Amino acid sequence: MAENPAVSDAQLTRALGVYAAMVDHVLSDPGRWLGLDEDPPPTAPFPALALDALRDRALGEVTPASPQWAGRPLDQRVDWWVTRIGVSAGLAAATPRFAGALADRVPLQAALGASAAGLAVCATAREHGRTAPADWVPLLAEVLFDRHLQPAPAPLPASEEAEHRLDTDAGDTADTDDTDDTDGGSGARRAARTVWHLARTFYEVRQLLDERPRGNALTRVIGKLPVVGVAGGWLDERAGIRKAARRTAELLR
Repeated sequence: MAENPAVSDAQLTRALGVYAAMVDHVLSDPGRWLGLDEDPPPTAPFPALALDALRDRALGEVTPASPQWAGRPLDQRVDWWVTRIGVSAGLAAATPRFAGALADRVPLQAALGASAAGLAVCATAREHGRTAPADWVPLLAEVLFDRHLQPAPAPLPASEEAEHRLDTDAGDTADTDDTDDTDGGSGARRAARTVWHLARTFYEVRQLLDERPRGNALTRVIGKLPVVGVAGGWLDERAGIRKAARRTAELLR
């Protein structure tokens, strides 16, 4: 088990408590915080219409807000979240890879990947019946950072404070709604703002970020190339998201 004395259990518990409280809002309303729910108008450019068609094919019509959701098998519900998070949060986390290897020098680059993988941890736990954000804290510590936290109540901010943190960095309500956007970009911006703010909660434990789930060596190499690094970075983060979900399921079973 990896240990890092520079980050105490108290620091890690505090940071993950804030993160978990914020993620609770994100998972309760993924359309608001992660985008992808809006349908482009018929007059939208072809790329937006094509992306919408791919999204519908990947995610289907049954969502957590659908009456049929509870009747779906557990694995299918978890896979829906993994796909959703991989498309939105994973791509947002990979965007800095446009600069190739220079992205490694961005302080929050690794935190963006950890925040995307953490969403998968919480979503998986939620579908397994662990709906309290405090219960996600030890899972996040073990899956993301290979740290075992002693059972203890995690200090979580109030629900209003957690939502305020998301609102503050996600822009004001008018900007978040993006009702005049017809090119399908509003959802992507929404996801990017959400993931960026979630990543900031890991600043205090940034020494641990290299422990986060990642893809294979090939995707990491591609991620170091300028421009095409976004594709490699997305594959890297998406693999990390899937690994995080699998590991969480193993721990819960």
